[in-house]
Amino acid sequence: MNSLFMAGRDLVRSEITALGVDGPFRLTVSHGRGAIVEYFNTARAALVREAELEELLMSARGAVPAEKGVAI
Repeated sequence: MNSLFMAGRDLVRSEITALGVDGPFRLTVSHGRGAIVEYFNTARAALVREAELEELLMSARGAVPAEKGVAI
């Protein structure tokens, strides 16, 4: 699963990869100053951490995180 977002002027790419049928899962967040790689037992835990890192990177660059959800 891949995700892209802008944090200030930086394009940030995140990827969650299953390393086996039932995990573990690797979260890789690549940004303008390097990459963050973390491992999780569940995909849900990786998604929660991805959201935390997105908010952290956005606020560190003075950007306002976008509201996520379904547009109607």
